[in-house]
Amino acid sequence: MPVNSIVSADSSQSRSPRRTIWIVHLSAIGLFLWSVAQFHDPHTGFTSLIHFGDMFEAQTMPAVKALPRHIEWRSAGYDGQFYAQMATDPVLRDPATDHAMDDAPLRARRILFAWTAYVAGLGHPPWILQAYALQNVVNWMLLSVLLLRWFPPVTARMLALWFASLFTGGLIWSVRSALLDGLSLTLLALGMVALERGRGWLSAGIFGLAGLGRETNLLAVATQLGPNATTWRTIVRQTARIAIVVLPLVIWFDYIYSIHRNLVYTTGSTLSLPLVGYVWKWNATLVDLMAHGWPLRACLSLLTLIAISVQVVFLVCTPSWKDAWWRLGFAYAVLMPLLGRPLWEGDPGTAVRVLLPMALAFNVLLRRCERPYWFWPLLVAGNLTIVQGVVMLEIPFLSHWR
Repeated sequence: MPVNSIVSADSSQSRSPRRTIWIVHLSAIGLFLWSVAQFHDPHTGFTSLIHFGDMFEAQTMPAVKALPRHIEWRSAGYDGQFYAQMATDPVLRDPATDHAMDDAPLRARRILFAWTAYVAGLGHPPWILQAYALQNVVNWMLLSVLLLRWFPPVTARMLALWFASLFTGGLIWSVRSALLDGLSLTLLALGMVALERGRGWLSAGIFGLAGLGRETNLLAVATQLGPNATTWRTIVRQTARIAIVVLPLVIWFDYIYSIHRNLVYTTGSTLSLPLVGYVWKWNATLVDLMAHGWPLRACLSLLTLIAISVQVVFLVCTPSWKDAWWRLGFAYAVLMPLLGRPLWEGDPGTAVRVLLPMALAFNVLLRRCERPYWFWPLLVAGNLTIVQGVVMLEIPFLSHWR
């Protein structure tokens, strides 16, 4: 066979797997968009993603109450309804905003994505609600491209890591209920891109901005604590970057303190003694499984607990202080046992969203797994929340199996 024919055949064979991987990539994105499209209503748009509940309807802001919205009857709704209303009053000076909240000081801390919805909606309340509902969908699409940096479409392993990171339960929950966690994850990922490119000051600024979206995002400060701070100059530089990460939220806390006073600095019972909430969740899940014969809610909680536990054990057992991704993941691994019972309650529990950056760090680190035969077992066990993601996304041709 001529040499040219051999080269041509080899080239064709090498392109074929990559073409298949790209087809799977695009199919996954299409499946996501198809699933999200079903939540649109001609009269209320995508507001079903926000989860307004009729139990809070009496205290809803007048400017929002007058708008066509999807309202869930006999329901308290979910957190997105409060942030969506904040978006119509970005400086939180309207007394109606305070009245509409379930926990005004807590909600007020997390202002960033209310601002982005206000800007995207051009300050017009009907558009603001739609912008708030859809910004997680747009964010998911952006993240699907950004993750190609760490999971390029070249092998089945990279494809699996990409898919697992995008369809993980915490991220899909953020889309399905218009929450803050998926948006926060993208900002943290952008900060990591800047850090990997040697733009430490830019990364600190991005992480500082992320702190305005959710206060736990400040754990990204761990990425600034590199092992190279061995001289006064490097120590001062790291300290300055840490200050940049923390400063935006400190300034915002000072502002909302003028509105809510001392209640701003309380954490309620979201933090607890180590492992109290985690052990309670295990006990509650196992009791539910034994008492009711493996109901879906308990199964999702069990899968979440297994996934989170695997991620934490992996991070603890593979220390790599020089790796910024490991430092980010480990910071959340330290947070995990301190999460209080309210963050574990429900099925599967808010903890899966709070610890979303740990899930991404786990997957990024797993691509460099030094023991190849451990890759697939760890990938599956550490990403079991995909089942929750599929359930919450309500994929049309699968939803009838629920």
